[in-house]
Amino acid sequence: MKKTTVQLLDDLDGTVIENGSGATVSFTFEGDSYEIDLSAGNLAEFRSAIKPYINVSRRVGYVPAKPRGASSAGSNRAELQAIRAWAVANGTHVSDRGRISGTVREAYAKAQA
Repeated sequence: MKKTTVQLLDDLDGTVIENGSGATVSFTFEGDSYEIDLSAGNLAEFRSAIKPYINVSRRVGYVPAKPRGASSAGSNRAELQAIRAWAVANGTHVSDRGRISGTVREAYAKAQA
């Protein structure tokens, strides 16, 4: 039997971060983004150190990264199958999987209108 364990270590002093304590902190400075894993003690020190700067700063907002995988086009599986079937029936080659071109989608939409 093999057992693998993963331990999160404080990037500043190398101590083990126990579950539920410490955090991974993301921040940006002079256009570069950083991430650091800190134990509870070092996290408190980090917050204390940057607090005077944050207190006089302007917040510029936060835009989370787009989730990977799902297309923003928003088509469901049945609609994609219908578009592919229509395209094949009308002499247009489309693959069985993957993205359907905007041209084919537009032609399908016009044909359905």
